[in-house]
Amino acid sequence: MDTILLTGATGFLGYHVVKKLNAAGVRPRVLELRDGRPDVLDQLDVERCTGYVDEPAAVRAACAGVGTLIHLAFKVSVGSGQKLVDEMERINIAGTRQLLETAASSGVTRAVVAGSALAVGVNKSPKPLDETANWDEHAFDLRYANMRRQAELNALAHASSTFAVMTVCPAFTFGPDDPVGAPANKLVESLITGKLRFTLPIGFGCLDVRDFASGVVLAAERGRSGQRYLLSGENVTTDQLLEQAAAIAGVRAPKFAPPMFLVRTVVGALEVISSIRGKSAPLTREVLQVVGRYAWYDTTKARTELGWTPRPLRETLEDTIRWLRNPVSTSAPRAREHGAAVQ
Repeated sequence: MDTILLTGATGFLGYHVVKKLNAAGVRPRVLELRDGRPDVLDQLDVERCTGYVDEPAAVRAACAGVGTLIHLAFKVSVGSGQKLVDEMERINIAGTRQLLETAASSGVTRAVVAGSALAVGVNKSPKPLDETANWDEHAFDLRYANMRRQAELNALAHASSTFAVMTVCPAFTFGPDDPVGAPANKLVESLITGKLRFTLPIGFGCLDVRDFASGVVLAAERGRSGQRYLLSGENVTTDQLLEQAAAIAGVRAPKFAPPMFLVRTVVGALEVISSIRGKSAPLTREVLQVVGRYAWYDTTKARTELGWTPRPLRETLEDTIRWLRNPVSTSAPRAREHGAAVQ
């Protein structure tokens, strides 16, 4: 395999992609966001670059001699606040465009860019969507999802006869060895520690982070230029997910589903309080659009074109719960303050 430059190695997804590459005997070059955790890199076999993803000179130097770029460094948040929105636009949209332009001009020949399954759409009926889903019909009007969609479309537009570009779009991603605290893992953790007291009617496509890593590596090797590949495992409802996880953990799954007017009121109050404090709200009413809808996905394309196969959800949950209960057994250090993972 040629020289690989990877961004986002200190995130949940990037960490596992590097582990997958290391297992294959590949030592990638890595370039990080400014808020990345360098201690995570201590657990990996990588060539560290000087500088950050948003520094043009650092990007040019990092691209020297590289054949394949794997871009996983994105700012992920469903919070509120103009400062946060501006930062996501700068990193996710402008940063991705600059990175790909520099890579192409530096002689990089292939690029795999992380998208998001949310940017494909969220169905109003319990049917999986594939890569050809009509965005106008299945749009999820969340600023984060729209930014990730725009970044993905811009990335694919860079594909040319000398620069192959493809995207991989993960669903709700779980798994052990989580250095940052992925949202899906935090959901499971709140369940097994008895902190989750209610449920909401949402459909999830569930993905193991190790299967995401396999999909990225396969896309780098076999993916077709100009194409997007959805990566997802089993499609379940919130109740099905929590019941299966609870049975594995030996705890009781919550049954209470609060009325939506109450949920909107509480989330709205959080937004107001956060605004008064000059902070970004951890959750906004925008996100509640997914309630009653189905983030379910059809991965036939990745299976047939890449030869990709996800593992059973039960295996993912067993491994995740085991790790959550004994995180010191893993090589990945857990952050004291959980961040978000690329999704």
